[in-house]
Amino acid sequence: MKLFYDVSLKELKRWLDEHGETAYRAAQIFEWAYQHDVTSFEEMTNLPTDLRVALAEAFTIGPLEPVTLAEDEAALKALLAMPGGGDVECVAMRMEGYTSACLSSQVGCAVGCGFCASAMGGCDRNLTAGEIILQLITLRAKVGPIRNAVFMGMGEAFHNYEAVCEAIDRMTDKRAMGMSPGHITVSTCGVVPMIHRYAHEGPKTELAVSLGSADQGIRDMLMPGVSRWDLGDLMAACYDFSQARKGQPVTFAYVMLAGVNDQYHDVDRLARLLSAQPHHLNLIPYNEVPDCPYLAPDEPTINTFYRRCREAGLNVSVRRSRGQTIDAACGQLRRRAGV
Repeated sequence: MKLFYDVSLKELKRWLDEHGETAYRAAQIFEWAYQHDVTSFEEMTNLPTDLRVALAEAFTIGPLEPVTLAEDEAALKALLAMPGGGDVECVAMRMEGYTSACLSSQVGCAVGCGFCASAMGGCDRNLTAGEIILQLITLRAKVGPIRNAVFMGMGEAFHNYEAVCEAIDRMTDKRAMGMSPGHITVSTCGVVPMIHRYAHEGPKTELAVSLGSADQGIRDMLMPGVSRWDLGDLMAACYDFSQARKGQPVTFAYVMLAGVNDQYHDVDRLARLLSAQPHHLNLIPYNEVPDCPYLAPDEPTINTFYRRCREAGLNVSVRRSRGQTIDAACGQLRRRAGV
């Protein structure tokens, strides 16, 4: 059977026509599936019984039962066995006044960042658009309404460009989940051609770029999967995005690694790199991962680095990751429990 969340409204209308049903039923089914957290087609009580039976024979629907679930006061992390094979983790983060979902786009990741748990073991496959949405559906069933979503879980979103865009289309469609595009952030390690493409044809979401370092050699060492594009190419792509989106800034995520990219000269390099680019710089103290050689800077180093960034004219903040006590923070998501 096919995962229902992999079916577009147009495809559903065609399926209904093939089964002798009128097209207006598609909107009813979408509303049930995306807005009422149903766990079966039987719950769609304004549909004829025969149609509910036919839908149940053709599609699977409803949240997954997590393989494992971990929770603290700031976050809930779920390990999910995907219908197409492989396990991924996703996280619901409790913010001030709303909840945000951190979604995975792949089973694993091919970029190979040396400081990230998601890269361990490489990438097995891309998730489908429906499997991305299924994470959101499952988290919502556990924590209630979710306002924001970030593609900052497992995987490089732009290595799965089509499915990510299709998922966002459904997430923002008022006939489906009805989320605001401005409440969705797509994160990339810097796949330059896809940034250009997304700038001109992608959904009107926020864009975040994982920077690693403003030094080319250090960035290439930390993030080998995107080393084919130099920082000049990356900044040109980000500038293209901002120009195409009428000055929209790009968020640059900068994971701070003790003794690697947290020195005074690193501030100077960041200032030179970002000076012409509409930006917000997010400093993220490293969330330590077993078997990774890096450590987080101490608090005085973080505070001094932040202050010097401000003095250099950068639009900067320090992002304190949620879910550290359950290994749900930035860079800590893995494809199976205990790995």
